[in-house]
Amino acid sequence: MKRKMVWIGTAWMIGLLLSAICRTPWTVYLLLAAWMLLGAFRLFRRLTTGQMLCVGISLSAAVGVSLAYTALVYQPAIAHDGSITTFSGRVTSVTIYDNDRASYQVKGKFRDGTCAKVLVYNDDVGAEYGDTLHVAGTFSALEDTYLWSAGAYYWAKGIFLQTQGDAYVTYTSTDRGWLTRQLNDYRSWISTRICAFAGTDAGGMVSAMLLGTSETLNESDEVALAHSGISHILSVSGLHLVLLLGVWVYAAKRMKMHRYGLFGGLVVWTVLYTLLVGAPVSMLRAGMMFLLIQSAPLFFRRADTCNSLCIAGIILTLPNPYLILDASFLLSITGTFGIGVFAPWMTCRMQHRTPLQRIRRNFAAMVCVSICVFPVSLCYFREVSVISPIANVLLVPIASLMLLLSLLIFLTGGIGLVAKPVCLLLHLLHKVLMVLSYGLQRLVPVMFPVGWKLLPLLAWILVGFVIVVYAAARKPRGVLVAVSLSFVLLLSGQMIYRWGESRQFQVAILGDSSQTVVVISCHDKTDVIDLTGNHRNPQYVAAYLQERGICKIDSLCLTKRVSQMRVAYPDVLGSVTAEAVVVPTNAALVQDTRLFGASVQQADMFTLQDVQYAVIYGDGGLTITYGTMQFYVGTNLKTLPDGTWDAVIGTAWNGTDDTMPEGLYLKDKPIRLRIEPDGTWCVEELG
Repeated sequence: MKRKMVWIGTAWMIGLLLSAICRTPWTVYLLLAAWMLLGAFRLFRRLTTGQMLCVGISLSAAVGVSLAYTALVYQPAIAHDGSITTFSGRVTSVTIYDNDRASYQVKGKFRDGTCAKVLVYNDDVGAEYGDTLHVAGTFSALEDTYLWSAGAYYWAKGIFLQTQGDAYVTYTSTDRGWLTRQLNDYRSWISTRICAFAGTDAGGMVSAMLLGTSETLNESDEVALAHSGISHILSVSGLHLVLLLGVWVYAAKRMKMHRYGLFGGLVVWTVLYTLLVGAPVSMLRAGMMFLLIQSAPLFFRRADTCNSLCIAGIILTLPNPYLILDASFLLSITGTFGIGVFAPWMTCRMQHRTPLQRIRRNFAAMVCVSICVFPVSLCYFREVSVISPIANVLLVPIASLMLLLSLLIFLTGGIGLVAKPVCLLLHLLHKVLMVLSYGLQRLVPVMFPVGWKLLPLLAWILVGFVIVVYAAARKPRGVLVAVSLSFVLLLSGQMIYRWGESRQFQVAILGDSSQTVVVISCHDKTDVIDLTGNHRNPQYVAAYLQERGICKIDSLCLTKRVSQMRVAYPDVLGSVTAEAVVVPTNAALVQDTRLFGASVQQADMFTLQDVQYAVIYGDGGLTITYGTMQFYVGTNLKTLPDGTWDAVIGTAWNGTDDTMPEGLYLKDKPIRLRIEPDGTWCVEELG
């Protein structure tokens, strides 16, 4: 049987996905159904006996490993959810924040002997990698929030619990992990040198590209790259290894080193660089694949990208099957498949002799990669860039040149003689990159919003349709037709959904208990009223607008902490425009202040009037009138507002009576008030 690892690896991934998505009984039923389907294919001679056994055994093994991991690792750890106990273990990762806070990933044991990994977010106590951390307090399960899928992210790391803010944390210094500490110090030194010589914006981006220091990246740059569909250049992966290890291969060949010595050096450099950048999933996958491909000549075998990808996927998910839920892992796998397998197969007959033909072929290859990562992007992100193929062809070469130049600083220890001229060039390239990125967004300002919750399911059904077409036709032209038809169906479904949404009057009250920002949308109008001025409010607004495909707001009203919010909103919202901006009269503004291109008006009370609705702000709350219905949105309520209300929504009740009044809805998570054209309304949680 040819390419056994492809059959085994594909079945393994499918088995892990089934176990992660479905409950235990359904997983077993689906596994039995899969065996029956394989038997039917074997009966009708569509599969050989070897293929049937490879797929079936691999599928069963994946389900078995996932169920065993759940029973032996996940359930014992999650049993401590809500318990007050102690935990001690070794620090495996440290992240320091600006407000003297830190998060520690700790691997150790609870007082009852249960082994687990926990996330400790507390004051910075000075612990480093390898130190022993002692924690006493309440432990709770990690959950996804509206802004971030923290549960899926940390589950992929084997972390299921976190400490509450009142936990008591101490540490014991040890000598363990000295190599990782030295590498972290070198990482910080190089990052500091690059940011000092290239500037905060350019240096922060280059440092994030080279060393994975996401905390140095400017938020507006991150948003711009995401809208261009090239945020993958910030992910430390295979490109970094190819450039870094290319230097070693060149030096080794010049020294006429034996192939075993050459491969040994590749292993050492790969391990050191992986530890240096914090061992992200994309780097682990890239390093494993690179070493597998480079080791093929040692055993007189031909390297194969698809085989290596499947082997790397099995090895990475074997110790933690929940890794299959990680967005970085799935994007890394699908992106590598797209650029290493799917794109070469689809473009194999395209001519590439002239420069124009090569550009056309490169563009077609980037489209193939975008197609492969598209279903994963629909599942994990709120919008997908349509200009990604164009941006990859135009902007990735500039980013690759920046990465190559930054390697000079990295390999020379950041000495000023090399770092200063290189950083000057990096500063110029950063400006060119951002100008082109913003220019592309203005030229093709099209994003694919993912507000329809059934859209990912439809996408995966269409992926299955494309696979069936490939199995039947085995020709690029047939697959191209199937992919084109799938995108037409996706676009049609999304347009129908958005048309239905536009006919409804919706009031989104975003933020957790201490954060309240209201987004009102009706037909083509959108108004944003920030009631608390919390630093997370702009992020909530940006996320909501993204998933609904809104790029223009009619009114932005800031009521608290105006000096901070007038900076935070433009940084986070990026290319969103506003028709009018309103701030309180006590806000200190210079003459002719503009925000989002609009003149800033000052008023302590204001009214937003439309044909179908009216919004009145006063005394810290909003009165929203739609037809004959009235709703009130406030924050910490002491008394109910006078009048007759269909619903009163707040964040806390601080009245003299401990009993919460009837008709008051307290939200602690983002919610949306949805009013149908027939006058019926409901409140639903967003997530």
